Amino acid sequence: MPAPLDGFRILDLSAVVSGPMAAVVLADQGADVIKIEPPGWGDTIRGLGASRNGLCAIYAMINRNKRSVGIDLKQPQGQDLVKALAADADVLLQNYRPGKMTALGLDYDTLTALNPRLIYASISGMGTQGPGADKKVYDYVIQAMSGILDVQGQRPLDARLAEEQQSSQSLQMVRTVLYDKVTALTMAQGITAALLARERNGLGQHVKLSMLDAALYFNWPDLMWNHSFEGQGVQYSGDLADVCGVVETADGAIVSPHLGADCSGYETDALLDLLGQHDIPSARVNRREDVATDPQVMASRSIQRIQHPRGGTLLQARSPIQFSQSTPPPHRPSADLGEHTHQVLTELGLASAEIQELADAGVIA
Repeated sequence: MPAPLDGFRILDLSAVVSGPMAAVVLADQGADVIKIEPPGWGDTIRGLGASRNGLCAIYAMINRNKRSVGIDLKQPQGQDLVKALAADADVLLQNYRPGKMTALGLDYDTLTALNPRLIYASISGMGTQGPGADKKVYDYVIQAMSGILDVQGQRPLDARLAEEQQSSQSLQMVRTVLYDKVTALTMAQGITAALLARERNGLGQHVKLSMLDAALYFNWPDLMWNHSFEGQGVQYSGDLADVCGVVETADGAIVSPHLGADCSGYETDALLDLLGQHDIPSARVNRREDVATDPQVMASRSIQRIQHPRGGTLLQARSPIQFSQSTPPPHRPSADLGEHTHQVLTELGLASAEIQELADAGVIA
C-alpha cells in the first residue's frame, strides 16, 4: 500500500516551527507538501541554530520531504500564483498573525470560493479575539501564560523534599520550544481529521488552532488538577512529577521514584539492575550526545542517518508513527530555497518563458 497520505497536496505557507512541523508530519506520511517561502531569504528558521555549509539542523528536520517554491506574496502576481495552486490543493496551512492573509487576499473566504473542498488551516498565537489576538507570539510567551513556568519552579508538597531542593528551585523556562511543537502535532491531527470529514461529506472547512489553546489542552490533565474543581470538598494533591526525581550515582544519574537515600555510592548500571529486579521504573539520565547511541534507541531504530546534499551526514528522528500496511515515502532532504519553483509552476501549466518573466520581476525564486 502507498503511504497513508499519498495523493494529498498541502500548501505550506507557514514559517518557523509550529506550521512547518505540522506540515512535516503530513509529508512524512506521504503528502505532497509544497513549501512557499519569500524569495531571497526564505523561512527565517533557515538561519537558526547549529548549521553546516548554510544548512541549519532545525530547518532540515522540520522541512524534509517537502518541495520549496519561492513566491513573493506581497506582489499581486505572487498572490495569483498561490490562488492557482490553492484551487487544486487539499490543504493550505498558514501561521501568520490574524488579518495578514486577508490583507494579502489569501484568506479563507477568498480561497474556498475558488476551491470549496479546501481545508484551510490557521495557526495563531492566541486566537482571533481578546487583548492578545494582535500580539506577536513566540513559544516563551505561551510558556509564561500557560502556567508551566510556575510548575517548573514549584517545590514538592512533601516538606522533606522541599527542604532538600529549596536552593535549586526557581522559575525556569522549559528549554525547548514546547508549545510550538505541541501546536504542530495538534494541528497535524486536526488537518487529518478535517480530511477524513471531507471524505465523508465532500466539504472543506476552516481549521483554527491557537498556541495558547493547544498549551492549555496539553497542560490541563495533570498540571492543573488542583485547579479543576470549583467549590468545597476538594482533596488536593501534589504534582504528578513529585513522585519521581533525579538521583545522582557514582558515575552519572538516574531518574526513578524518590528513593529517599544517598545513592552516590552506586554505579549507574548496578543501581538500574537493582531497581529492575524490583520492577521499579527507572532510566539512565542521558547526555544529549549519548541519546542516539542509547541501546533502546538503537534497537528501535528511532534515529536515522541521512545524507544531505548541502549539509552532509545528518542524524534525524524518524517519523514516530509506524503503519503495518502502508509503505513510508522515500526520504527527501530539505530543499534549497526555490529548488522546485520551476517544477511546480510547470505542473501548474506555466510555460518556461512565463516562469522566467516572473523570476525577472522578482515574483518568484
